[in-house]
Amino acid sequence: MSSILPVKFGEWYEKHQTPAKHDLVASTVSAISLAQLLDISESKKESEEKIGLNSIVLDEKEHPAGSLELRRNLAALYSARSGGVTYDDILITNGGSAAQYTVFYSLLSAGDHIICQHPVDELLYKIPTIKGIEVTLWEADPAKQWQLDIEELKGLIKDNTKMVVIQSPCDPTGAIVPKSTLEALVQVAEEKGVLLLADETNRPLFHSILPSSEDFPPSAINIGYEKAIVVGAVSKAYSLAGIRTGWIASKDKAIINACKQTRRYTSTVSSKLDEAIAAEAVSDRCIHALLGRNIRLTQTNLDVLQAFIESHSWACSWVNPLAGTTAMLKFHKMGKPVDDEAFCEQLCEQAGVLICPASSCFGDGHRFRGYVRVAFGGPTPELKAALGAWAQFMEESYDSIPTISRK
Repeated sequence: MSSILPVKFGEWYEKHQTPAKHDLVASTVSAISLAQLLDISESKKESEEKIGLNSIVLDEKEHPAGSLELRRNLAALYSARSGGVTYDDILITNGGSAAQYTVFYSLLSAGDHIICQHPVDELLYKIPTIKGIEVTLWEADPAKQWQLDIEELKGLIKDNTKMVVIQSPCDPTGAIVPKSTLEALVQVAEEKGVLLLADETNRPLFHSILPSSEDFPPSAINIGYEKAIVVGAVSKAYSLAGIRTGWIASKDKAIINACKQTRRYTSTVSSKLDEAIAAEAVSDRCIHALLGRNIRLTQTNLDVLQAFIESHSWACSWVNPLAGTTAMLKFHKMGKPVDDEAFCEQLCEQAGVLICPASSCFGDGHRFRGYVRVAFGGPTPELKAALGAWAQFMEESYDSIPTISRK
């Protein structure tokens, strides 16, 4: 029986969520109500009719791939920049984690090897280990703006390598995989005949890079590689964390069919209520206003967070995130990294501010020592209140935080 690695981030959040007054861990953009979603629609009446909460029949008579309306709307999003994605290329799942799980269990076997960008959502490299899959971490370098090295990737590939896994935008760093890097990655994947899995759960929340930039990344499904697979969800960039709706997208029919087989073992259908709301959120009526709201909010909050960091430059530094709702901050004292777990514990106990230690939640206890991961997607007044309490803690208690030897 395969051992299951603990999900450190989830354990940390569960332990500290209740006693904390200020939550800077939850990475969704400020959640919206159903009423707010309808209010931002370009046609509220049509949106009400499309969602049709009063007329939804709560049966299981739904297409095995998920709501046709939702799949059509998602396909339209991908096809906006590059044609060819259809609703048949998309499979709906019960959330983003279910999408990850389904892909790994459908396409990989014990003894296979994958290469996973790091740091990323820990499920991307921990789920495969349950099935006996070998995982090698492809480390992003903070000294290089958390960017990946393609030459390093080439040296990590083995005879049994079956898949390369990336997350763009990335949680926890807020970095992206630039277009040029993505194109080079596809070239390597094609040469070696390996699958490419891109977790795009935080897409398209690009708050600090313009579509006109040469680095702006297309979705991996639009990069021209048939063996590319994308997973997404409405929980993060679309402010619908209470909706358990995710998806898998690929132009390779064999990949989608394999994922359908696995999905039948977990759930024959997804929630009709969730799918109806998700379909409307990503429809032409709502998506432009919704993403506009969320990009403006994260831009505002990023400025607030940057001001906090600049005022505490004597203790911390960072690489400015380009997308998503999270960032990695490095704290130090006298040239040594602080004990990030002790720092986060004391900050929560004394100031009620919840952040998470990167060395334990995203590293192995040694990687990312001194780093903490902060989420800034919540309401701006709440972020300001949290940073105010944090600033007071820095003044009164930071001297008591222990450091860690570099050895």
